[in-house]
Amino acid sequence: MTKAEQKTELRRNGYDDDDFRSVISEMEEMDEEAEHLMSTARGKVQNIRKRQKNRVKIAKAELGIPSDVLNAVLKQRKLERKLEKLAAEISDDMVEVYEDAAGQFSLFKASEGEPAIPTAQAAARKAAQQSREDHEAEQAEGQAALDELAGKEAVH
Repeated sequence: MTKAEQKTELRRNGYDDDDFRSVISEMEEMDEEAEHLMSTARGKVQNIRKRQKNRVKIAKAELGIPSDVLNAVLKQRKLERKLEKLAAEISDDMVEVYEDAAGQFSLFKASEGEPAIPTAQAAARKAAQQSREDHEAEQAEGQAALDELAGKEAVH
């Protein structure tokens, strides 16, 4: 490449192609290093998750703790820690504004005149109420079907 071509090349892209190649090479080496570390970490995490699953099975078999309840409470506690971290990130001069907004716009805010309850407990209460309502509706539907069958059988 002649000097004129080199100058034209430099003006066109503003950098030397060899410098660009060097940066790409370094970045790809770092990607490989990061992938190796992630692979090692994934293996370690997989072993921890396996121990956790085994512990849940043992808790159910030996202690009678329902797996779905244990898993739900563990997830709930993880979410509560996330909420605490989120609240801790709010500046002191905005914490009261956040408290008000969090209560006002929460899916599980306390009703007027009722004491505030933890969000997870409110969610659990809401789920329990919905379950009771669904069960009652199913019972009523089943009874109606039985009554209809009994009425038809009495006619025959």
